[in-house]
Amino acid sequence: MKKYFLITGLLSILSSFFALKSAAQNSGFSEDFSAYETGASPRSIKTNAAAIVAHPTGHEGKWLLIRDKATYKLNKNIPLPAKFTFEFDVLAVAEQIKDIAPVCFGFVKDNAVREHISNGGAFVQLHYPDADAVNIGNYELDNKEANTTFDLSATANRPLHVKLVVNGRQMAVYLDDNKLAETVMFMPKAAKYFYFSGPWQFDNNAKLYIGNLKLTAGM
Repeated sequence: MKKYFLITGLLSILSSFFALKSAAQNSGFSEDFSAYETGASPRSIKTNAAAIVAHPTGHEGKWLLIRDKATYKLNKNIPLPAKFTFEFDVLAVAEQIKDIAPVCFGFVKDNAVREHISNGGAFVQLHYPDADAVNIGNYELDNKEANTTFDLSATANRPLHVKLVVNGRQMAVYLDDNKLAETVMFMPKAAKYFYFSGPWQFDNNAKLYIGNLKLTAGM
């Protein structure tokens, strides 16, 4: 009888653990940095450089200042669910968009921030120096890459809304509600962790910020 209760208790604990893990994986998430003072380091973000909350002059709300050669990830070591929508805004403050080197974001298989990531995993790259080039792909899928265009020059000094809709192996990419791609972007059963990598360099005192991060689980 004692053995029965011991096994039952262990099964109950394991059941609770997996239920909590499943709930964590499928819960939503949002971060607009409003809870932090300007200059603070948000607990929700991890990086290989510095994570600093800023309030850009002439723009509403608080934002995460993006450093050159830096990669930023969510400070949650739990993979994103199989189906989700991830949204955020990018604010490029510059005399001209070409003053910012290419930036990259997407999803990789681990949550480490040891180094700057360029075109890792399922990626979207904004080629600011070209003013209108966007690359989307995953080099793990037979060097899959799709080159498309979007008027990045028109996004200088105003928020650009990004929406990534993931359904299993598929991902759809939207910039300002314009669908740029929808295709297979992941290996089977690949873990997914969000990242945003800053440019290699800025010119003419240009700056880059991200804000209004939002994860919605399910479809």
